[in-house]
Amino acid sequence: DAQGIVLSRSQVALSDLISDTLENFSAIAVERGIVLEGTVEPGLDPVRIDAERVGRALSNLVSNALHYSPPGGVVQIMARRDEQLVTVEVHDSGPGVNEDEFEALFEPFVRGEVSRSRKTGGAGLGLSIARGFVEAHGGTLEVQNKDDGGAIFRFTLPA
Repeated sequence: DAQGIVLSRSQVALSDLISDTLENFSAIAVERGIVLEGTVEPGLDPVRIDAERVGRALSNLVSNALHYSPPGGVVQIMARRDEQLVTVEVHDSGPGVNEDEFEALFEPFVRGEVSRSRKTGGAGLGLSIARGFVEAHGGTLEVQNKDDGGAIFRFTLPA
């Protein structure tokens, strides 16, 4: 639970964390025929975060996005900063999320309807863990569907 997490915050180049995440998942993306790309707006860095925990949250989101995007799809990480918030979005080109499941997706052991099969693996903890880490930083994690298909998982952190 988020209340029990002890964070080790430091000034971090979030752009480097995003770059590392892209590099870590590049082979999987190529193997699955998915374009993996990222965009970081200038002026984003530095951000005072627990790099390990935010990195894990970001990895969970990218892993899910790659899992649900079909061959030929695109997974994008986008990050920006305003005066009060840092916002990171992971866009996929999968089937989207049933809107009735938006909140339930972040509960432990819950998986989207499309994935409820032993063949697809996973315990349904990734989004719960990601939300816990983001909330421990005082941020939020939410999902929305894109108009042209796919989903956007967006988290914010205090700037």
